[in-house]
Amino acid sequence: MIPTQILIVGFGCIGQAVLPLLEHAFPSTPILVVDRVLDEARLSIIRRHQLKAIEATVSESNYISLLGSNLLPGGFLLNLAPSVNSCDLIELAQSRSTFYLDSGIEPWAYEEQDWSLVTNQALRFRLLKFARGRENRATALVAHGANPGFVSVLVKEALLRLARKAELLAAIPSGRQEWAQLARALDVRVIQVSEYDSQHAALPAPYEFANTWSPQGFITECLQDAELGWGSHEPRLPDAAYRQPDAGGAAIALSRPGHRTWVRSWSPTHGPFNARLITHNESISIAEYLTCESPGESAYSPTVYYAYRPTEATSLSMQWLDDRSAHRISTHRLMKDDIEYGMDELGVLLMSSRHGAIWYGSQLDINRARSIAPYNSATSLQVASSITAAMHWILSNPARGVIESDALDHRTILDAAEHAWAPLSAHFTDWSPRMADNSLIFDQFILEQ
Repeated sequence: MIPTQILIVGFGCIGQAVLPLLEHAFPSTPILVVDRVLDEARLSIIRRHQLKAIEATVSESNYISLLGSNLLPGGFLLNLAPSVNSCDLIELAQSRSTFYLDSGIEPWAYEEQDWSLVTNQALRFRLLKFARGRENRATALVAHGANPGFVSVLVKEALLRLARKAELLAAIPSGRQEWAQLARALDVRVIQVSEYDSQHAALPAPYEFANTWSPQGFITECLQDAELGWGSHEPRLPDAAYRQPDAGGAAIALSRPGHRTWVRSWSPTHGPFNARLITHNESISIAEYLTCESPGESAYSPTVYYAYRPTEATSLSMQWLDDRSAHRISTHRLMKDDIEYGMDELGVLLMSSRHGAIWYGSQLDINRARSIAPYNSATSLQVASSITAAMHWILSNPARGVIESDALDHRTILDAAEHAWAPLSAHFTDWSPRMADNSLIFDQFILEQ
């Protein structure tokens, strides 16, 4: 099946990065891009690839008139822009029998709102409520980039590899309940999405925010409360933590922004390192997906969160953030063509109290990323390849309604994106933040800085 058209909302970092992959995967499919600013850099790419383009800000008041007539049955709407509402665009796409994909669940605005209304849990809960009754409509895959998104695929593969090492794998799990039972059998207590980005570019000027993907998008994540999935083995809530409403106990948040919250993590290249606990959708969706409540057994769920060590330039940029505002930031810089060297080491770290730990993920460097596709860094290629892989899956599963990455066939997505994520590798480790204590409670990981 070939899509009739691809409409990309947001032609920034990821919109540009996915373009060469889309043209390779769907060479005969016309592509239309919509962006609020078509500067010379964007126009140069648009002319080079002979794309149709619209310069306009997609808003709550104009999205139907602006996008509706450009949506075709059997086409795709890729929502890759910040602050463009996921629920509204899904409803519009499904009304036109158009497939939908975004890389994060978005509201219309973050500014001037109560932050509690735009936590990842709040946004996800509203979307899942919206999704009820749409199960047989055109497939709309939400929050599917690298993370959130492809990391849910990595979690399943890591579970299989840990189970084989522990000699506990009788059969490949089929469906959510069996995956949760496997995680319980392995006593996986902690799942970190562990990322150490060592890509290097010029350090930021005063009050400049530099980042390897949308600076504005990452700033928003930095200012939100630190959110995480909450494990059944945890004895108590951390200081200043609160349970997320409507999360069924699977999600909590800390009453402080992610960029001020530090945790310990581990990766194969760097060993133990300090990272920031940044709010992400997958922290909640993975924890919920792997929650198991079998009759006669105590409830099980792992503690899940995103532990991020950004580039040196981004880390220095973060000094200009206040707790809940970015008023001191005067300019933004997307790090891409100016990256000199380095890699984005992105994987999942699964830690069991009985079977040790496994890190499974990508060690993609900038030179290999550029050799695979233009307009990319290692960071953007991980996202773009995950999007393209999922589009193939959607075309084979055209009427699944609104779904999350955790529900996808992990082997299909992994096979489709593996080349772009390579080298993908598994590393078993006995690292723990407190070697004499294998309880793996969150208090052992969180740092006060």
